[in-house]
Amino acid sequence: MNKNKSKALLSGLKEFKVDFLENENMSEYSSIKIGGLTDLIIFPKNETELIYVVNLLKNNSCGYYIIGKGTNTLFKDARICVPVISFKKFNGTLLENKKNESEIILEVGAGMSLSRVLNYAMKNAVSGCEFFYGIPGTIGGAVRMNAGSKESVMGNIINAVEIITEEGIKHVINKKDLKFSYRNMEVYGIKDNYFITKVYLSLYNAEELKIKENIKVFRKRKSSQPLGEYSLGCIFKNPSDISAGKVIEEIGFKGFSKGGAFVSEKHANFIVNKGGAKPGDIMFLIKNIQEKALSCKGIELNTEIRII
Repeated sequence: MNKNKSKALLSGLKEFKVDFLENENMSEYSSIKIGGLTDLIIFPKNETELIYVVNLLKNNSCGYYIIGKGTNTLFKDARICVPVISFKKFNGTLLENKKNESEIILEVGAGMSLSRVLNYAMKNAVSGCEFFYGIPGTIGGAVRMNAGSKESVMGNIINAVEIITEEGIKHVINKKDLKFSYRNMEVYGIKDNYFITKVYLSLYNAEELKIKENIKVFRKRKSSQPLGEYSLGCIFKNPSDISAGKVIEEIGFKGFSKGGAFVSEKHANFIVNKGGAKPGDIMFLIKNIQEKALSCKGIELNTEIRII
C-alpha cells in the first residue's frame, strides 16, 4: 500500500474512531498461530463502522481481506500489503424471538462465536444447533462456509442473513435466496464480495435432557480430533465417498511432519503446530498429501482452508 493511500486511510479511520493496528503480526489472528505482518488491520465494531470502512476503502481504491477468528485461515510469511478487515470486535449480540409455539428464531451478530451460541441454547432449552459443539470460529464465518457435521449443517437452520455489499448497502436475504452447498454459501443475485453482519437461526424448544444427550454424541466424536492443539481445523474437504482423513491415513501421511508442522496422530485431516511451524511447512504438507492422494488413489483433495 503506497504512502498516500495509507495516509488517507489512517486519517479516515481516526476521524471516525474506528479501531485499527499497523504492522501487526497475523499469527495472533490465526488459530494455528502462524503468519507474517500486515500493513493494516481494521476492527469495525458495528454495521455503521463497517459501512464507513467499506466506503473508505472503495474511495481510496483499496482491496482488502476479510477474516473472522482466523480458525480456517493460513497467513503466509509474505507481508500483507492490503488492509485486513477483522470481525474480532464486531457486534456479537444475541436476541431470541419466538416464531410460534415450537420454533424459535435466534438473531445473532456475525462476530459471536459458535460456542457462545451453543452455550446459550443449552441454558435455555433450545435445540437444533448441537452440532456446533467443537466447531471453532464465528457464526458469520460458519454460515459463509456452511460449516457442520454429517448430522446437520448451517444451511439447515438458517432463516435469513443480513449482509452489507461492497457498495456499502445493507440487505436482508431470506433463505429462499441463499444457495448452500458443501462448505459454501452463495447469495442469488449478488456476485461481489459481501459481509455477513447478522444471522437468523431457526431452532426449536426441547427437553434439556435430550439436548445433553445430543451433545454427548458430538463430544465423543470430537474426542478423536486434536481440539486442544493449534490447528486450522480440517485441512481438506471430504471427497464424495470417503473421508479425507481416511485417505491421508491410507497413503501414509498420518504423523508425518515438516518443521514444526505435524499431520495429527489423532485425526489425519488436521495439521497441528507443535511449535515453530512456518507457513511453508504447512504448504509443503498440503502439496505432498495432494500429490500422493492423486497418484496413489486417483483422489483429488481440495483444501477447506483459506490461504492469504
